[in-house]
Amino acid sequence: MLAFGVACSLVLAAALVTPAAAQPPTGWEREPSVSALHFLLVVLLIPLGLAAVLVLLTVLPSLGRDRGYEPGQTWHAESEWFGGPTKGVKSAAEVTPEQLESRSKQTGGTSAGW
Repeated sequence: MLAFGVACSLVLAAALVTPAAAQPPTGWEREPSVSALHFLLVVLLIPLGLAAVLVLLTVLPSLGRDRGYEPGQTWHAESEWFGGPTKGVKSAAEVTPEQLESRSKQTGGTSAGW
């Protein structure tokens, strides 16, 4: 049994080492040789170029627009007070204490009218 296994291993090893003896049929055309530049163009440069175009098409819209405020930057826009005076934040200084007192008597705890 051991001799049979060794014999099969030697036959398979010899089959792997020796080149195939088959020749292509004579009716077939010979393949044109491919230059190294053409090979690199097809295998590397075209896929890398397509990837670069896709990356640019993905990134360009975000590069073209203003990113707005980012943490750590100073705020350059005008302040906005939601629910505050309709004339803007600067008009809050024009409100007198009497106006504040009269308003607070007419409203509930969450500024709801009674």
